[in-house]
Formats: sequence, structure tokens, C-alpha cells
Amino acid sequence: MSIFSRRAKRAAAHDSSASAPLPPLAFEITMDELRTIERVTRHARARLRELSDSSESTITNGSGSALVPVLYERAGAADALGRSGIPMLIGEIAHVEAAVLNLESYAGHETVLCDGYSLLNRLAFLKGQVRVAQEIAGVVTLPGDATDAPKTTLT
Repeated sequence: MSIFSRRAKRAAAHDSSASAPLPPLAFEITMDELRTIERVTRHARARLRELSDSSESTITNGSGSALVPVLYERAGAADALGRSGIPMLIGEIAHVEAAVLNLESYAGHETVLCDGYSLLNRLAFLKGQVRVAQEIAGVVTLPGDATDAPKTTLT
């Protein structure tokens, strides 16, 4: 009987390690890149509203516009922590991809579409620089290194 109990313990240990959630992976974007994300998703939302008869939730998902407030929240947290980069999760690239695809489909402005494709190329590059993210008060952050000391202001 002890053989079976050992096998069950090993199977349980394997199952628990397989079901453990993976830590979120993120990379840093700049404020300019965040503004480009905002411009692309805002334009995609406007085009979808104008030319699509989809529901508001479908428009929000298809335009990627739900990503922008989250990134601005992270930008605020990064600034408060004295960090220069804004964390973006790898999976969030899909929101930008959806926005660019919908701009292509719904005759988005060429300049914004070009900005979107350039942004996707940049995000693909940054994806290679991922780190394990952490949460502070429910906001995704990236751990700082020695050069990321908190800012202090003298008054």
C-alpha cells in the first residue's frame, strides 16, 4: 500500500505545481509610447463607433481602449516609486494588435495606422526584455534596480 500512497503524493505534488499560477511578465514602455497607445486606441474606438453596429463592450474590446486607463494608473505608480518605465504585461499587446487590425479594417487614418504598426514593432522588441512583475496595492509594477531610488522633493 505504501507504493500507491507515494505515487498519489507525487501526482498531487505534480498537479499542484502545474496549477500554480505563473507570475505575470511585463516590460517597460515610455510615456511617449503610452501616448501613442492612447492615440491609436482612441482613433480605433472612434472608427468602430462610427462604422460598426457593435455593442459598446465589443467596441471597447476591439479598440483596446480599456488598456489606456490601466497604463496611466501604472504610470502614476511608477512615478511615485521613482521609476522611469511604465509596466505593460505581455498579454496586453493583444489590445494594441486589435486596435491596429480594426483601424486597418475600418479605414483608420493612415498616419495613426502607421504609428500603430511602428508601435507593434516596438512592443515586439520590448517583449524580449520581460521581467517578473509585482503588484503594489493592486497596481502592476516592476521591481526597481539600484538606480531606481524613490524621488524626493525638497521644499
